[in-house]
Amino acid sequence: MADQRERLLSLVARMESSYARINDYTAVFRKQERVDGKLLPEDTILLKFQKPLKVYMKWIQDPSKGTEALYVDGSNGNKLLVHRGGILGILTLSLDPRGSLALTKNRHPITEVGFGYLIDGLQRNIRMALLHGEFEIIRLAEETFRGRSATVVEGRFLARGGRTYYASRMVFYIDTELQLPVGAVFYDEADALIERYSYSDVKLNVGLTPLDFSRENTAYRF
Repeated sequence: MADQRERLLSLVARMESSYARINDYTAVFRKQERVDGKLLPEDTILLKFQKPLKVYMKWIQDPSKGTEALYVDGSNGNKLLVHRGGILGILTLSLDPRGSLALTKNRHPITEVGFGYLIDGLQRNIRMALLHGEFEIIRLAEETFRGRSATVVEGRFLARGGRTYYASRMVFYIDTELQLPVGAVFYDEADALIERYSYSDVKLNVGLTPLDFSRENTAYRF
């Protein structure tokens, strides 16, 4: 058990170190979330991200194919710009990224998308739980995730002393080459799925430019 604990802490440290070396990245991002008690269909999204917080997302499969979202911290009045696909494609919405409209079908605002937020949440919960002896490691092994070598960690949080954790059980996958969490699944106390995320076709430090996050870029039609 002590060996598994040290291995887990080492994995967390390596994820943090790997992310610290990243300036930008692109990926295909898949997410499925339970919102207001209802498990929504999976979304498949082209994601572009640049530090400190520039995000462009384009839904590339149904049910929201063609929808685009853009958020650049400090620009556009700190608003989330959303361009709907389909018959609503002529409209661009300017939304509070944490407001009710932006969160209608989302558990998290666009400001919480990406590896950085995920790593931060994982390390805070895991380190606190290990410190208090409230994390049970169920599985820690080498597996394949979306065709790539990865380390899978499955664990259960055993909250005591008034402490709370983000989920009751979680499973996450750390890509062996990238040392990043390319998959994460979270369950509640009843072992019902809260949310599921994955990243594939990840490309790091590709040299994204301001044009990739510009509303004037006609490719994005904002």
